[in-house]
Amino acid sequence: MDSGFGIGEPPINFLAHHQRAGEAGAREDFEQMLGQLVSAVTGHQAILVHANPGDWGIDVLVGDLNGSVVIWQAKYFVKGFGESQKKQVRESFESAWKYAGQEGHVITKWVLCVPCSMDPPTTRWWQDWSKRKHAETGVEIELWDETGLRRRLGLPEAAAVRRAYYEPYRHVETADPPVIPLTISTSSDLAWRGGEEACFGADCYLLHDDVVEVFSSDRSWVWREATADRVEPSPARVRLRHVAALRDTSAATDARRALVGQATLLSDIAGARRLPRPLGVHMGAKAVTVASTLPSGPVWREVFGPGPGPLDRLTAAAVLAAAVRLSESLGELHRLGHSHRALSPDAIVMTGRSRDPVLRDAGLAALPPRPREGSDGYRAPEQERLGPHTPPPGAHTDLYQLAALVHHTLTGHPPVPGASLPVRATVEGFPPAVDDLLSYALALDPRRRPRGMAAFAAALSRGRRELSRGGVS
Repeated sequence: MDSGFGIGEPPINFLAHHQRAGEAGAREDFEQMLGQLVSAVTGHQAILVHANPGDWGIDVLVGDLNGSVVIWQAKYFVKGFGESQKKQVRESFESAWKYAGQEGHVITKWVLCVPCSMDPPTTRWWQDWSKRKHAETGVEIELWDETGLRRRLGLPEAAAVRRAYYEPYRHVETADPPVIPLTISTSSDLAWRGGEEACFGADCYLLHDDVVEVFSSDRSWVWREATADRVEPSPARVRLRHVAALRDTSAATDARRALVGQATLLSDIAGARRLPRPLGVHMGAKAVTVASTLPSGPVWREVFGPGPGPLDRLTAAAVLAAAVRLSESLGELHRLGHSHRALSPDAIVMTGRSRDPVLRDAGLAALPPRPREGSDGYRAPEQERLGPHTPPPGAHTDLYQLAALVHHTLTGHPPVPGASLPVRATVEGFPPAVDDLLSYALALDPRRRPRGMAAFAAALSRGRRELSRGGVS
C-alpha cells in the first residue's frame, strides 16, 4: 500500500502538539488533529464535541446523536501509560456509556486514541478490559495507538492532515522528490517571502504568506514579521519578528534594542494570561530575530468578523466574553508598564474548541511610539500624530482599540472616533450601560476614556450576562 510519505519526509513526532500549543493547549490541538484525521480516513464528517459543561464522554463522533454513533476518545498520553492513564480510560468509557443511556443514542464503536505505545502488562490489561466491556455492553472497542495513528496519517487521503500538524516542509504535488526550499541568509538586505526558509544559526523557519515588511522613515532599518513553521531543530508553529540595520545609525541600534526588550518582557511574563512565550532570540551583527509561540486556530476575523452587518444577540454575547478574556492579557501588559497598541481582528488567534482568544504576538509592547503606528481601522487618535499636548500611546490606547474592535465586530461598521452610532441602534437588546462604556472608550481624548482595564472588563462581563439572558427589551 502507498504510505503517502514522500522522499525525505521526517517521521511524525506527536510532541509537535505540545511544541505548537504548549502544555495547556496540546490536548485540544491533538483533538483537533484527530477530528480531521477521522474525517479523512472514514470519508464521513467527524464532529468535535464541545464541553459545555460536559461533553457526554465524547471527543469526536461520526453519526447522529438521535440514533447511532461511533466515538473517538482522545487521550494525549505522550509520557507513558500507567495506572493513572488506565483510570482515565475507564472513566471516559463509563461516561460515554452513561450518557448514551440517558440521552438515547447508541454507541456502535468506541475508539481510544493515544499517541504512545503500551508495554506488555498494559497491553494485556487493555486486551482484557476491552473484551470485558464489549461483552458487557456490546460496544465494539478499538485502539489507535501511536503505530495506528502513524499508519493512518500516512494514508494518501490523510496527507493534508499530516502536513498541517506534523509536516514542516513545503508540500509538493508531484511524485518527484521534494524541492528544497530556498534558504534565506542572515544578511539584512534580503526580503522575506512566503514559502521560503529563513535560517538563523541552527534554527530554520518556513515562512508563511503573511510577511510584513516596514522600513523606517530614514530607511536605516527594516522591521519584518511573519507566521512561520520552525523546521529545525524541532517542529513548531511560531511568530517571527525581526529588525535589521541597513545603515549604522542610532535609530537602527535603538530599534534592535527595543525588540530585544520585547523578548525580555515576554520572558518575564512567561506565558501568563494567554500571552505568547519567547522560543528564541537570534542575535546577528546587524539583526535581531525573536521567535515566539503561536497557538493553532482561526483568527478573530474568521470567527466573529467584522462582517457586513450586525451580529445576533448570542454571538454578540460571545464577542463580549472574548473581549473580557483579551482584557486580561492586556491588563497583564499594563501591570508591567507596557501596552500592546496593535490590536486588530487578525492579531488575535481563537484557540481550541472553546475559541479562547490569544494575542498572536506582543504587538508594540516595549517598542517606542511612532506616528501612525498600529493597525488601520483600529488606530487610536493619539497614534496618528504624536505631540506634546496629548498623552503618548499607552494603556488607554489598548482600551480604545479593544472598544473599536468590539464595536466594529458587533455592528459591522468601523467606529468614528467621538461620533460613532450606538451599538444598540443596530444590535437589538444591547445593554445601554455597555454601549455607553464603549462610547467613552472611543473618546478622542485619552484622558476621557475609562481608567483601568479591570473595570472595563467587569462591565463587559455584566453586559455579556445580560445578553445571554435575553438582552434589554
